[in-house]
Amino acid sequence: MLNTDLSFYGQQTDERILYVARPHWLSQIILFLKFLAGAGIVFFIAVIVGEQGLIQKYAGQFGIGGGIIAGIIVAIGLWVFENSKQKNIAYITDRRVVKFEASTPFATNMRSLNWEEAVKVKTFPPNFFWKQFMIGTVIVHARTTVASLDSKVRENIVTDDDVEIQNVYFYRDLGNYIEKILFLYKKQPKDIAALQSFIPKEKGKRY
Repeated sequence: MLNTDLSFYGQQTDERILYVARPHWLSQIILFLKFLAGAGIVFFIAVIVGEQGLIQKYAGQFGIGGGIIAGIIVAIGLWVFENSKQKNIAYITDRRVVKFEASTPFATNMRSLNWEEAVKVKTFPPNFFWKQFMIGTVIVHARTTVASLDSKVRENIVTDDDVEIQNVYFYRDLGNYIEKILFLYKKQPKDIAALQSFIPKEKGKRY
């Protein structure tokens, strides 16, 4: 089953999708540019090495080899880029948070955390640059993580029970939205049915 904005693999009967989080396009572009830069460096080094000293007569072979390796790096970058768009996706529903992440060209890992087991949300930008574009990371901590780790340690720890969503647009607002879901789920569960979907826009422009 192909995950879409309307349904996903393993979706439960009557489970309502409140938000679909995909990696922001800017993060995807920068990721591909890193692969492209790496390919360029490999090719440049191969050409320079081939033209130096005793191996100068093999300059052509080094250039070809460097070009092949650079091509492989670019191909991997394209695969990562396409999979980032199509397979790396997270769902915020009225019952849980679900994350899909491509591990190989043929396999996609799935991680799910029910709101009953979720107790804390953490949001942060990976750096100052991403903060300016309101792109960051949202971590939903499980009860087991909070119970088993010291408070000073767990802030920087993501266990297998937690769900980490990276490169999220309006990451702080989404974190606040998830906090609201957790409150309603534990205190006013009947009100979740009336909860509106999250819209990644500035306050006052979401509805």
